Amino acid sequence: MTQQQTPQEALTTGPSGPAPNARTAPLAARERSHGGQGAAWRAFFRRPSTLVFLPLVIILVLVAAIGPFFVTDPVATSFPKLLPPSAEHPFGTDMLGRDYLARVVYGGQISLLVGFSVAVLCMTFGLIVGGLAGYFGGWIDTAMVKIAEFFQVLPGLVLALVAAAVLGSNIVIVGALLAITMWPGVGRIVRAEAMRISKLGYVESQKAAGFHSIRILWSDVIPNAMPPVLVATTMTVGRAILIESGLAYIGVGDPSNPSWGGLLNEAQSYMRDSWWLALLPGTCIFLVVLAVNMLGDALNDAFNPTIGRVK
Repeated sequence: MTQQQTPQEALTTGPSGPAPNARTAPLAARERSHGGQGAAWRAFFRRPSTLVFLPLVIILVLVAAIGPFFVTDPVATSFPKLLPPSAEHPFGTDMLGRDYLARVVYGGQISLLVGFSVAVLCMTFGLIVGGLAGYFGGWIDTAMVKIAEFFQVLPGLVLALVAAAVLGSNIVIVGALLAITMWPGVGRIVRAEAMRISKLGYVESQKAAGFHSIRILWSDVIPNAMPPVLVATTMTVGRAILIESGLAYIGVGDPSNPSWGGLLNEAQSYMRDSWWLALLPGTCIFLVVLAVNMLGDALNDAFNPTIGRVK
């Protein structure tokens, strides 16, 4: 009496013995997919925009991370007021006699922390919700889409203003509200990619072999959905920094820990005579947003080489 084969055995054996290509076909497809991503990553790191703007982002992050160890106390008012940039104070001093270089460095910590934290939260929520919705479909997809639509229609700026009025100006609350209202965009991209990848041959083979859905989702669907997700996440960094800076500029921010937008808010009354107070944080905002957006474009060009640009 012939013993009934399990799905895994049926995949690796045929009527007359082992089927050697049954396992190697999904593996070969997976290797081709990863090989294509490797080539795309190499193309990304060779692009001129990457060679220019990736070091710029790294420099800005390093300055914000380790700069406080090399500058003076940003709240010390022991210097003359409104000194222009000089050798002793490269960025001058502000209206209270505080070293402005220290203020800009500490402000960069807040702005970059908000930008990257919001982007990471958006990517995390998007991968979880979009991955489950796109892979399983059915009622799970419907429920996840409705959840994403609910958060997408929430007005982030209005919520931030209301939260500041009710709970006080807090950078953590502002960042959380930005993440809550911005993650659905990433989730929709993940959902579309998960729907496409889950129908590929090597994924269907693993389903037929009885592999657990979470294992397939984690090892094959999510990694292959990452390139467009990284593009969207990179763009989210710039958007979050711009929105947080705009909120801080109109006073929705932590006055004890001002970001670059908060420094612009403080400088608006001194733009005529002490122009550097607005120029320096404004330049930092411009550079970091430009850099992350250019890196996002470079990622998109590297992983979507068939999408041409209008000349």
